[in-house]
Amino acid sequence: MIVLFGHQKGGVGKSTIAINFAYQIQKKYKDLALLDLDSQNSAILFNQLREQENLPCIKCIKDEDIDFKELISTYSKNKNNLLIIDSGGYDSDINRAALIKADLIITPVGISQIEIFGLQKFRKILKEASQALGKTIKTNVLLNNVDSRSKNKLKDLREYIKDKSNYFNLLDTTLHTRADYKNSYGEGLTVKEYNKKGAAQVEIKQLVKEIYKLLNK
Repeated sequence: MIVLFGHQKGGVGKSTIAINFAYQIQKKYKDLALLDLDSQNSAILFNQLREQENLPCIKCIKDEDIDFKELISTYSKNKNNLLIIDSGGYDSDINRAALIKADLIITPVGISQIEIFGLQKFRKILKEASQALGKTIKTNVLLNNVDSRSKNKLKDLREYIKDKSNYFNLLDTTLHTRADYKNSYGEGLTVKEYNKKGAAQVEIKQLVKEIYKLLNK
């Protein structure tokens, strides 16, 4: 199976979420790999931090080190194996190929007007990729870095996503603004390793459960 954390906009939290998701779900699969398409190589760097501290690592690979078509064929539709793709925050041929090949797409979005503009652009990419594939490609929108005090903005964003249900599905899970996400990455730790009793690890656990359920429909 292939899960893509995809968005044409950078800075939405794809890498942090993909990393935490990968480490938390790895025991459910015989073979799991994380493909890092982000130009900042955040997942690769995270693994390097873990290696320096002699912490266990997942398989993390760069696109230049693999044959993309062969990699996709290894994981596509195989329920025993999982490929997690952290896409780059830009539009490109390989990111569009990942969109088309993914069994499930997750798009993190914050609650600002800039984020809505970014989501509108991504909707256009989904529409074009859908036309190329010959069927509708839909992404699962994950509300991320949410400040609970911004209730009106959150309501507006939820309504916008639900109104565009032809390309968007709103996930039940919401990730809030929490220091654990940033602080844990800097130490090469997942949020669960960093703070086992923290709210961030509870949110990631809920996200894993929701995505796993969608993959096994």
